[in-house]
Amino acid sequence: MAMPLPQGVTPQKMIKTDWSGLNYRQVHDTGELSHESNISTSEAPYLTPSQNRAVYKSGYINPVCMYGFDDFLLVVYISANTARLDYITANGTVYSGNLGGSSNAQRSIVKFNVYDTPTDPIGGNYVQKLLIFPDKKSMDFKITANFTPANMSAGISQVPDIKYATVHLSRLFGVDDDRIYASAFNDYANWALDTIDEHSASNAWASPAQANTKANGAFTAITTFMNHVICFKRDFMHELYNNKNPFRIQDIFAEGTIDHRSIQDVNGRLIFVCRDGVKVYTGGNPRDIGYNLGVNSFSRAVAGTDGRRYYLFCATEKKARNLFVYDTLTEQWAEESIDTDVLSFAQTSTGMYMFCTNGIIYKLDTGDYSHYWSFETDYFMGQTVDVKHIQKIQLYAEIGAGSIIDVYLLYDDEIFDQATAHKIYSYTNAGGAPRKIPVRVIPRQTANYGFKLRVNGYGYSRLHNLETFLRQGGDLYT
Repeated sequence: MAMPLPQGVTPQKMIKTDWSGLNYRQVHDTGELSHESNISTSEAPYLTPSQNRAVYKSGYINPVCMYGFDDFLLVVYISANTARLDYITANGTVYSGNLGGSSNAQRSIVKFNVYDTPTDPIGGNYVQKLLIFPDKKSMDFKITANFTPANMSAGISQVPDIKYATVHLSRLFGVDDDRIYASAFNDYANWALDTIDEHSASNAWASPAQANTKANGAFTAITTFMNHVICFKRDFMHELYNNKNPFRIQDIFAEGTIDHRSIQDVNGRLIFVCRDGVKVYTGGNPRDIGYNLGVNSFSRAVAGTDGRRYYLFCATEKKARNLFVYDTLTEQWAEESIDTDVLSFAQTSTGMYMFCTNGIIYKLDTGDYSHYWSFETDYFMGQTVDVKHIQKIQLYAEIGAGSIIDVYLLYDDEIFDQATAHKIYSYTNAGGAPRKIPVRVIPRQTANYGFKLRVNGYGYSRLHNLETFLRQGGDLYT
């Protein structure tokens, strides 16, 4: 009679129909995933792997940056101690140009339309140009032969030393460390300012921008969003108002960005990275969408978009290389593996591309899934520390041809080790067609306070429903 009686045992059934996204911040009872490698949210609520990136072009010894326009890529690199440009067409043809100088600084490249009748933009014609800063060079938008970018004007000294540029209202806007600039109307090479004796609404405009102590520091970026020009510092945002000279600077929020390459307009949202978060701006106070990443400090950030997803390569206090993908439709994060630094992302009509420090341009949307992937679910405790006994696990999955899927159970604080982890299921689809299969597993006798599911795979698979049957309660070893 001195022995304790067994606790009551309560049956429980968990059904998971939405795999949700990545959550590094909270890993207990969230319904989200606590680990990912090469996972995508493109078919949410189902879980699928990301596409395997492929080498598109390689051989750049000293890569600098890459931009995408319409159906071509523009690549800046250093060759023979000289800055050069490659214009890569949709069919892979490469035209080269000499940018001049030897600087490996990041470039800001924008498209500018020069109208021959600016007062009648509908009935008039225009010429498209590409403007390159801080080199102060211009070039034709469509190239059919090797080329040489031109100086923006004969008196190039009058063009400001712009570091970052954007185009709005038929003007070129830019920033250096301390000032905001706007070119003359419809003329990116005209920087004639107002004088005491003469004022014209079509003239160029310039202004310093330190309205208060919080707005101190150098500019880090400029962009156009929601019919306004927005200028960034590391800890502050300014917005330009008025539609002609003189413009008015409005201080808006004490939020900024650490890298101009992190700013992307994605599906009507302006997303950027500050020192302690990933922020989204839609006109009100920027809000943090990077909380689930569990990052307290960002030191580098490079981003791109395919119109729906925000691709973010970043360095954090946890890892020197991270490649996260935020889906604006599902508002979920995913993570892909990365073993090199990213310089630029770019999208054209032919796809999404990534330019890396190893001198390789990768194509991201390949339709190929021939790589390894893995994920871990959240740690399930059921809001209690009672003992759980796993009775049965059922999973409905589509396994692609030539694909592999291995399922493991991790108990309590166990860290995954493939050599010792409890594998409960393994399947290889060696056939020539995808198979939809129900996975039913009765694991060995278990008695743990919590557990999570680990899945490793290769190739394309799509996971649907997950059902877990438990008995909750009892003694640890009964």
